[in-house]
Amino acid sequence: MSNTLRIDPQSVVLERVTKRFGTTAAVDDVTITAEAGMLTTLLGPSGCGKTTTLRMIGGFYDPDEGSIRIGPKVVNGVPPHARSTRTVFQSYALFPHMTVFENVAFGLRATRVPRAEIPPRVQDALALVGLEGFAQRSSGQLSGGQQQRVAFARALVTRPEVLLLDEPLSNLDAKLRVHMRAEIRSLQQTLGITTVYVTHDQEEAMSLSDHVVVMSDGHVEQQGAPHDIYERPATRFVADFIGVSNFVAATIRTVAAAEVTVDALGTQLRLARPTTHDVYEGEAGLLVLRPEHLHLEEPDTVGGVGFEGTVASVAYLGAAASYTVALHGDTVLTVEDPAPRGAALRRPGDRVRVRLQVDRVYVVPDAS
Repeated sequence: MSNTLRIDPQSVVLERVTKRFGTTAAVDDVTITAEAGMLTTLLGPSGCGKTTTLRMIGGFYDPDEGSIRIGPKVVNGVPPHARSTRTVFQSYALFPHMTVFENVAFGLRATRVPRAEIPPRVQDALALVGLEGFAQRSSGQLSGGQQQRVAFARALVTRPEVLLLDEPLSNLDAKLRVHMRAEIRSLQQTLGITTVYVTHDQEEAMSLSDHVVVMSDGHVEQQGAPHDIYERPATRFVADFIGVSNFVAATIRTVAAAEVTVDALGTQLRLARPTTHDVYEGEAGLLVLRPEHLHLEEPDTVGGVGFEGTVASVAYLGAAASYTVALHGDTVLTVEDPAPRGAALRRPGDRVRVRLQVDRVYVVPDAS
């Protein structure tokens, strides 16, 4: 990497941060750490507080309570231009009357970087995002993906300690989004820059992130590595928002150091105890059953933990088939099984046994 783009990443720490608009708390008592050099994603539905959180990190809003630190410095009250952050907005916000070179150089000139330093830094930034040879083009001549790259170059050329990305892929078509998120991840890892990324797209969050913060109604529901969030959801909201889940009512009987025993589906199950949240004996719970962790067998199969039922519907997905299976009572499970090669799919009305992969089943408190 050229010395002109050498970056010194810093951690971002929010401690008990609250932001109100009128009487509404858009962000309520949020504590988050974005580790230096890592990509942290704020994930959640519209209105959950993720963009407000990002804007507080960038200095566009001040928190009403709590503190924000970038590295060792508390930055409450510090305006955006005086922070070591740069933001790539959803709209890219390029200047249409300027060339690509002028767009990228704008921040350097605004901060009075010596004139001789500007051309090599701009060229290095454009090379980093794959836009060598585009310096003299008008920004209006660029495709959406190219405009996004210019926005990234403009942010990176100033050597920020923290890069803030506010749903940067939402204006791109589906295929280009997949391509660009791979480029974003590669760029972030190449530079080792601390990055905070906002999205409502769970697939983006899971594929890009070192750390995911799931938000709802201004609160943090759960945070951790992507695989922990997916495999060990702490709440029904998290399990429902990330991926597809079946939820089955359960009663928690015993809680030990390594396992929890529940009554569910007419039997007693011994499950791995969740490490991301607390469950208590005697309370109502919900089993979280991911469709890919359930398997269809012949109804007379012996072994493991399974429940007989009837196939209600079938959807062929190519590599897999998605089945809904009605068990006893009113329990209906969605099961995703590999599609058979050269054989017919199971049909509605077929009797089957649904086998649980017990080590992949978890229980969460029933918030209702």
